[in-house]
Amino acid sequence: MFHRLDPAGEPRDGSTLLAEADLGTLASDARPYTFFNFVSTVDGRAALDGSTRPLGGDADLEMLLSLRATADAVLIGPGTVRAEGYGRLVGPARRPSSPPAVLISRRFEIPWEAGLFAAADQPVIVYGPADAPDAPAVAAPVEVVRLDECTPAAALADLRARGIRALLSEGGPTLFRALLADDLVDELFLTLTPVITGDGDELSIVEGGRLPDVSRFALRWVLRADDELFLRYAVVR
Repeated sequence: MFHRLDPAGEPRDGSTLLAEADLGTLASDARPYTFFNFVSTVDGRAALDGSTRPLGGDADLEMLLSLRATADAVLIGPGTVRAEGYGRLVGPARRPSSPPAVLISRRFEIPWEAGLFAAADQPVIVYGPADAPDAPAVAAPVEVVRLDECTPAAALADLRARGIRALLSEGGPTLFRALLADDLVDELFLTLTPVITGDGDELSIVEGGRLPDVSRFALRWVLRADDELFLRYAVVR
């Protein structure tokens, strides 16, 4: 259960909180409502030994799975797919069918050997350039979408045309920067975990250089579960 600190209120589970938020209703006609989820240490690191898995606790996992269950699709960078060992995104206990995973790669550098593509019940949409080859034989049902301009904006427009309203992204940091730079991010769900690594070589939640314009956020909620804080921010436009 998550204890609501701001705004104050009764404890809620993740599914109830996100049902109340009803993020899909906020989508425009042009693209899905797009929200990122990250976990960060107190000193601003988004990974430990190259992975997010050692950072978050049980409540962080609950929030992640609740976000996936409420999303119409989940956008993941190819490098994150390779690093994090994905399989089926949402188990049948949370929803009958898993939301499609979405990857965007201008160079069509896809980690086909990753566990995501070994899950026979996990649909995947891969956006690539106009000359992208077909997907190799993998267990997951994969649709390759070829774009004349393989950009996040073009991919998100196509997703919206498919009826996708609520789009969760789990990064990584380079993908987050790319969408921030193109003004395609609407919200950030950030878990602050009580860990300090002191490792300046680990990634932060944004990587790839300074943004063209500073992104500013407004705080929507603060939740607490055990010693973790769960922050929800909306982009200020």
